[in-house]
Amino acid sequence: MKPLRILLSTSFLVTTLVLTSTVYAQKYKEDFNSAQEAAKSSDWSGARAFFASSATGAEEASDPDVAQRARYAAAQIDYKLGTTAFRSDDFETALEHYTNGEKIYPAYIKNKYGQGLALKNLGQIDEAINSWMEVSAAPGDRKTSIAAEKAIRDHFISEASSALAKRNATSSDADIAKAALASLSELMEPDADVHYYMALAHYTKGEVNEAISAAQQALAVHSGSRSDKAKIYYVLGEAHVRINDIESAKDAFQNAVYGTWKQSAEHYLETL
Repeated sequence: MKPLRILLSTSFLVTTLVLTSTVYAQKYKEDFNSAQEAAKSSDWSGARAFFASSATGAEEASDPDVAQRARYAAAQIDYKLGTTAFRSDDFETALEHYTNGEKIYPAYIKNKYGQGLALKNLGQIDEAINSWMEVSAAPGDRKTSIAAEKAIRDHFISEASSALAKRNATSSDADIAKAALASLSELMEPDADVHYYMALAHYTKGEVNEAISAAQQALAVHSGSRSDKAKIYYVLGEAHVRINDIESAKDAFQNAVYGTWKQSAEHYLETL
């Protein structure tokens, strides 16, 4: 009789497992539906929890389609919650939500981008740059990748601009600007802004020939507004004045007579 008892026990276990699996399979679908209902009523935390549970259950039940949909929806909610916290200047909470979203569905790169924003506002600049670099190289969401690239450029350009914008910028200020621009150039191709601020940094240090070369590089790749182009011509004109190349200076200032630079450029043209 002993073998029979073992057989019966094994049969009972198999039946129990099948029933449990069926119930579990139904539960992940129920969780998905519950998540959708919670989202409809703007219960975002509840919806996120249900989607995460549904994703786990769907994977256990070998249902990759539902698992992916649930993870994607959870990541979208994390981004929404993170952005809400970010706009309230609660950067720690924002970072937590963005990180959760990046973990549950890495392909939704908006959360990685958001991580960079939160990290920067928490003073963790290197970590922010690393996050944005990952996003800039990620496939699929090109709009977010471009935003990450812009965030990187804006950070370093702001450093350079702030250093050179002082009333009496010094050689040390110019060195700070040049270091920021060099760091940016190591990460991505220099654009007109990089060359312009490099020209201004060289000019501040009295490196006139280098300033002229950088300004010319800026003009060669410039594709922005006329006002941005005018400021490049203006620093080019000033550099030519420094080496007493008056004709070249006049040519540059003729092209700088626009917007913010108009009055100063006209003054140079009247006095040269």
